[in-house]
Amino acid sequence: MAVSIHSSASHFLVISFFDEITKPNQVTSTPSSYDRLGSYKMSSESRSTTDLKSDLVSLSPALKSYYNNHNVSDVFESCVRFVRLNPRFCAAETLSMLPANSKKIPWLDDQFGFYSIDGKFQLNQSDCFRSGRVYGMDVSSGAAVTVLLSTLYDKKQENDSGKKKGNEILREKRILDLCCAPGLKLCMIADILDESSLVIGVDKSPNRLSLCKAIIKKYHVANDTSGDQPISPGARIQLYCADGTKFGKASASEASQHCLIFDSKVAQEEAKVAGKRKRMNKSARARERKRLKSLAIESEVVSNEDNVSSIEPFDYVLVDAECTTDGSLKHLQEQIKSKIAVPGGTPVDITIDNQQLTNESDLKEMVRLQKALLESGFSLLKSGGILVYSTCSLSSEQNEEVVAWLLKKHENSYLIPVDFQSNEGFIVDGAVTGTVRFVPNDTSKCASGFFVAKVGKR
Repeated sequence: MAVSIHSSASHFLVISFFDEITKPNQVTSTPSSYDRLGSYKMSSESRSTTDLKSDLVSLSPALKSYYNNHNVSDVFESCVRFVRLNPRFCAAETLSMLPANSKKIPWLDDQFGFYSIDGKFQLNQSDCFRSGRVYGMDVSSGAAVTVLLSTLYDKKQENDSGKKKGNEILREKRILDLCCAPGLKLCMIADILDESSLVIGVDKSPNRLSLCKAIIKKYHVANDTSGDQPISPGARIQLYCADGTKFGKASASEASQHCLIFDSKVAQEEAKVAGKRKRMNKSARARERKRLKSLAIESEVVSNEDNVSSIEPFDYVLVDAECTTDGSLKHLQEQIKSKIAVPGGTPVDITIDNQQLTNESDLKEMVRLQKALLESGFSLLKSGGILVYSTCSLSSEQNEEVVAWLLKKHENSYLIPVDFQSNEGFIVDGAVTGTVRFVPNDTSKCASGFFVAKVGKR
């Protein structure tokens, strides 16, 4: 009997990161055999009552063909993991708590603090993770933030002279993360900026935002996990539960849909009042709601009935759009484990599919959403501002074609070519000149497929 599993972008996103933070125990890797692309067999010695129970896991023909066409040789190969150091802790002390074979990522500047670690290292059980010293963050996602806020990776033009400018100190900036869950990029943005700047994160899912809030509280609010170094506390972070395609442009009748649910400064103040108390009492929750309501009114997130935005435009906008997640092999592997790591029962053949990707009508709907998100982000960007569009898909329909659509539609948009100046085999030029792809064809170096494009607004 074959069981089909259909992927869901939101399911991938929430489950994988929530497990990393809260799952008490993880099944360790077991000896396995990889007989071909899209087929995974458990070796007899790896079976036990707690091991994975399937005799055969395979990709659907359409999905297998898709990965073949994108030069992904083995979707079941064990993935390396990445961490980003929390800059509010001593880096040397943090590194001493990581595996000895951890390696700095050579193609990203040291200031961003990315390291690769052994994929078998149980990060969520480690002291360095529990204490907030590291973020469990894929390096390709981090690359999107570095491209957004730094000129280090702007491709040198013929008329350029001298060394590229580095990561300048950004002050009094407004940054919008339009698809912000699970919050790791939000935290990275806030870490790079100083306390005079504001970072707004938007997501329409209350469940995803709950996870996002938990991550921000861990790294930017809680005294015992937010750091002990005397540096800037980072930018102020606000979270809105809202539809990213309408954020800042909804009519007054839709005002209730744009809900400010979290403010890091308010949370920090409440944490000081609460002291060692872990949970907020009734009066504290009421006080927080009142503060958030007042802040939302001050921010003028809603506009007039003509649907013209009155929110102050942003200096930087990140649109890490919802996608089919086919580039994230780790998410795919976690999905497989969740289906076959079930005690007891009769082993069955399992076929993995991703209908959002392989079904033509579902893919068109996904692309429609991505264009709407990108259009919204660009409309909220000030003249002279910078926008980064990214996905964790390998699909050109969701990447280069979406960017080309925006550039054609808006004469005041222009592409800023990106170049990581790396000889790594998994970083390649996109089909649109100046865009960059991360292809997971060498899992010892890159765990996720990713696409990044940098756009300016005249």
